[in-house]
Amino acid sequence: MKKFISAFVIILLSTALLSAQEQIQTQSSNQYQTNPVQQKQKKNKVDGGLYLKGGVSWMMSDSKAYFKNEKAKMTYGFGAVMDLNFTNNFALNIAGGFCNIGGTANFKNGAVPFKDIDGIAIGDSTMHNYKYSTSFIEIPIGIKGCTNEIGYFTYFLKLGVDPMIRVKSKVTLESKDTYITTKEFNLFNIGWHVGGGAEWTIAGNTKLLFELTYLGSFLDLDRIKSYKDDKSEFNPGLKFNDISLKVGVIF
Repeated sequence: MKKFISAFVIILLSTALLSAQEQIQTQSSNQYQTNPVQQKQKKNKVDGGLYLKGGVSWMMSDSKAYFKNEKAKMTYGFGAVMDLNFTNNFALNIAGGFCNIGGTANFKNGAVPFKDIDGIAIGDSTMHNYKYSTSFIEIPIGIKGCTNEIGYFTYFLKLGVDPMIRVKSKVTLESKDTYITTKEFNLFNIGWHVGGGAEWTIAGNTKLLFELTYLGSFLDLDRIKSYKDDKSEFNPGLKFNDISLKVGVIF
């Protein structure tokens, strides 16, 4: 995974440099044919690029009497983004990428034993902390509103939904043993996001993207059950929250 991310970074930076060089050459060759001010303000019907992101995520539940968030988790992700521009100030923002999120859940009375991918039973009433790590393919879709360019910067706000497909899930116990528990986690989820940031024009249509986004989930993350005080079983309905910083190149 580290080698893949490193390669992704190299591709992203190389794309930015090549695109910027091409835009500079094009702008230079046309400087006597096109008004520079009009060229700078002109917006493409479709913009696209690549991004990396990192942040923190944590768990939450409506069953606060039997659950609490114990610890946040560092998150990461990468992907591609596209803007379908309706006007100079509004666009349909669509992305597709990979993300890894999670957190440490504390069950007051422990968890009902569940199985990992090899059929090994894990969890019991004496273990309370379970560290979640789940990977998703995400397809965020939202509305993006942005300002006109101000000194090479365009500022924006966005709001939308996040359909997500689970790829792989792991749970780490208090003993530090980690198990692959993909089958115990729901295949589909959907979240919502709100965020904002800026795009810095470095040459022509090539821009650097900086975005801070909050993501919350609507649906239960897993099928793992816990105990109530009377030892009856119930599903606490775990959901996740994530705050991430996205950096990318638009071209």
